[in-house]
Amino acid sequence: MVNSAAGTAPKTPPHGVNSTSGLNSTPLAVGSAAVSEHISTLGVRVNDVRPWITRDVDNYRKCDADAMLQELLCGFEERPSSEKSKLLQDSLKAVLEICNNTPEITDNLTEFADYTIEPGSYPSFVRAANAALLKLSSLEVPGLPAFPHNNETDILFHHNDKDIKQMHQEAKSTRKPDVVIVSRKAAKGVAGAVEAKGKGKSKGKSKGSTGNKDGDQIEEAKEFDTNKAAAKPRGNFNWIDVRSTIEFKRSRTLDYPVLPYEVTEYAPPKPGFKYLNLSNGTENPEPTGAAPVPASAPAPSSSKPHDQPRGTRASERLKARSDNKRKSDQSDINESASKRPKPTNENQADQKAPPEEPVKIHPNVQNGLYVAEIFAANIALQYVISYIVDNDIIYIWYFDREDTIQCAGINFIKDLPRFLVLLLAMQRMGDEQWGHNSKFTHVPGVSCDVAIGNVDLKLDLKSDTRTTHFGLRGRATNVFSVQSKYLSNKKKRDICGNDTNELVAKLYWPEERRQSEDEILQNVYAIASEESTVKGHIPDMVWFHRFDRTSTGKIRKSLGIQDPDGERGSRVLYIIVFRKLVPITSLSGDEFLSAWWQVVLCHYTLWKHNVHHRDISPSNLMVYWLNGQWIGVLNDYDLSSIERDEPSGKERTGTVPFMAIDLLAKNAILGKVTHLYRHDAESLVWVLVWVCLRYQGGKLMSNGRLLDDWLKVDAKGCNKEKSAFIWRFRHGDADLETPSLSHQSNWKIAVACLHTMIHAPRAKTGENEFILQTWLLNNVESVAPDIIVRHPVNVS
Repeated sequence: MVNSAAGTAPKTPPHGVNSTSGLNSTPLAVGSAAVSEHISTLGVRVNDVRPWITRDVDNYRKCDADAMLQELLCGFEERPSSEKSKLLQDSLKAVLEICNNTPEITDNLTEFADYTIEPGSYPSFVRAANAALLKLSSLEVPGLPAFPHNNETDILFHHNDKDIKQMHQEAKSTRKPDVVIVSRKAAKGVAGAVEAKGKGKSKGKSKGSTGNKDGDQIEEAKEFDTNKAAAKPRGNFNWIDVRSTIEFKRSRTLDYPVLPYEVTEYAPPKPGFKYLNLSNGTENPEPTGAAPVPASAPAPSSSKPHDQPRGTRASERLKARSDNKRKSDQSDINESASKRPKPTNENQADQKAPPEEPVKIHPNVQNGLYVAEIFAANIALQYVISYIVDNDIIYIWYFDREDTIQCAGINFIKDLPRFLVLLLAMQRMGDEQWGHNSKFTHVPGVSCDVAIGNVDLKLDLKSDTRTTHFGLRGRATNVFSVQSKYLSNKKKRDICGNDTNELVAKLYWPEERRQSEDEILQNVYAIASEESTVKGHIPDMVWFHRFDRTSTGKIRKSLGIQDPDGERGSRVLYIIVFRKLVPITSLSGDEFLSAWWQVVLCHYTLWKHNVHHRDISPSNLMVYWLNGQWIGVLNDYDLSSIERDEPSGKERTGTVPFMAIDLLAKNAILGKVTHLYRHDAESLVWVLVWVCLRYQGGKLMSNGRLLDDWLKVDAKGCNKEKSAFIWRFRHGDADLETPSLSHQSNWKIAVACLHTMIHAPRAKTGENEFILQTWLLNNVESVAPDIIVRHPVNVS
């Protein structure tokens, strides 16, 4: 479980969820995506992201099991449907011999069936899966790539049930997946295995050696997969080593394998279990919104009918000890420890008590949290495939930045051939089929090299100024300091003003049909060449690239589950390199106010020229140092619009704590409110309020920090929080909110702006000019007239 501090403010949550929880749906929701993009900037704890991930996993698309098996076998390549179907059928026939004549598989599945308590069943499942992988390695199927055996990179299942930790900027997460899929090299590294090569070589044959190199490697792999991989690792895995996870849910004993197996049509699990939902494991007609505290698993079954069939190949030893095993299961002391969250000491300044979590988190949510960790550990990872085992049913989950796909469950004991076909497909998958981008080469935790044509990039993964994402769907923005020999000689744009040689790279997944950020910035640069209030206050884009082959729409089209109306827009990976900027929150007093006012003027001028930013937040207001002063910059245009540009997903843009109250109301949540200038103007005021109450000396306060609750709720909840905040001003209680010492004078302006927003009439004609004059200009001038003198504006 995560017991960590910091995350980002939520954007508007997912569309189309009939939620029964406090996190209600809004158009074009991005769930966890916007909660966690700037972990150290806004102060949301990683643990606070869980309810949003709960929504993401419950708002899934459904997919037939055979359809996903076909895609896995084809490595997600485009092939005729008839060819895909034939490959699946040929594979099912090819694995029958292994299903019917491999006691190592059926015996271990029999042992697995005897358990009712989870942890005791992990070793037998691991042994069965790894025994199958060893047998499948020599299997040849027409149309399927031959197995490229490599004793270092071959995958295997490994019992884990131990902590895997990861840093998300200054926040640490700690999780404990039940079983992981890793390379044999990673497994040996954690086990402390020492390769014989170059270490203690002996002229004679080692114990058990056959003298045949290939034969010895097979025996070595068999021994490792059977024994060491089935035990908890000696050390701890890192998330960068984990290809996938298997989360278990166990409540009863199961039917044994029954031989002989034959190729059959797919048979759904018993009614209500074709798909695994949060509502006590029963299937609903459509996925519904998740409650923050999901229901627990069903109570364990206390008995099993004696007339259920036994596996004809299961050993007598397993049968004889089954009753004793079922009794001993009940005393397994690892169950509570393996699933309950553990308090940690991380980020004590921000977290005085362990975060509240449900006693037991639903496996769907656990699974989603593990996937978020894998995404966070791998730069530019396109998708993650993970698994949930609910008693004798395995569910395949496919996660990418568009949304989540759950495949119909497969009974891996009754339908062993399909389970082995799944293992066969996984075994033949290369790095790209696991979602890795071949353009990115990692040195885990240190750097990542990117090579695209002549452009060379080295991303700094250890920099304190990096911005990383923890979540599932949405833009998933990551920003890293970057070095590039090719780009270092690029000429600076005079209209941008920033003369630094330092660069940053922004990686993110915008909606594919939305006008791209680089196109919008070209319009912005054209405006800056004519408008002094824009010139020098915009980011300097050095280079950009779109990874066309990363479209999330491809898999949905292949599976036949794409939305014809494009309601959920497909996404594609972009990388943009900018000249480095500094967060405006690092400034205080007049320096902050001056930079903030410069951004106000830049934003207003761009709006007049039909460039509508629509995502004002502290993270998108930046500065740079030039000629002895800080210059304000309006940054991040990937949610901006030009001439009513509409994304395919109808995304309600904005970062929830800073959105105008009108945009958090019911009609806006339903997509019935037009985003106007006054909404962004209100967001600029909320940014001012936010910084005055939460930042001291350019740093986020660790104690006595106000407004934290705004970060933990969705649009509806934030509407209530802000309305309560406004109520205090209506009743003259503004003094109840105490600003930091660094922003005393700025707070006077924030209070004046809030009062004007509440009480001033709204003009129907010339509204934009009226809003700028009355809400912002007059109030700044009344407290800090010198700021207006230095940075004047012509409202007309």
